[in-house]
Amino acid sequence: MKLLALTLYRHKEESPPEVSAHYELSSFSFFHRGAMKEHIKFHSRVIVARTAVGMRQSVEFEQGIGKCHVFVHPSGLACAVLADGEYPMRVAFQLVSEVIRVFMEKHSGTWQTVTTDTQLEFPEGDEFLQKFQNPAEADKITKIEKELDQVKDIVIKSMDDILKRGESLDALMQKSNDLSTTSYQFYRTAKKNNQCCKLY
Repeated sequence: MKLLALTLYRHKEESPPEVSAHYELSSFSFFHRGAMKEHIKFHSRVIVARTAVGMRQSVEFEQGIGKCHVFVHPSGLACAVLADGEYPMRVAFQLVSEVIRVFMEKHSGTWQTVTTDTQLEFPEGDEFLQKFQNPAEADKITKIEKELDQVKDIVIKSMDDILKRGESLDALMQKSNDLSTTSYQFYRTAKKNNQCCKLY
């Protein structure tokens, strides 16, 4: 069980701007980290854009790579956490809620004006990413905080459910500025290799 990324956005329906991003990609080889970071950024941005204000949802990536847990606060601040498929959803949403609370306290009045990807100073993001790596330990810490009663309102979807009618993930990736040609080719090759294996 591991967390890979924690990203905060100013919510809008088309290409929400990133206000702070934090990654833990040490489990990947050095040569794959760049492509992984671009894919995380792309998927997180699409999922945040397709999540309504005030809503929580978990979106499972194709081929069981992991899940993106997203909450868009009523203020318009959104948080996306990418974790592997085994990471407990309840703990992921506790992390999301805590990060949004701390970020809003620290950057009240600054993140609302962001229009392009920005990295606002938020060292607590890296601290949260490390603290919540072990969900059992994080859960003990968060039990002191009040329980999330909104967890029952979470919608679980797949990437296919997030896409608009007639829209394909490949087409979105080609239009995206978040992915380099190398990352897109990496995705296509990985997808092709996994489809090949499923036939047997």
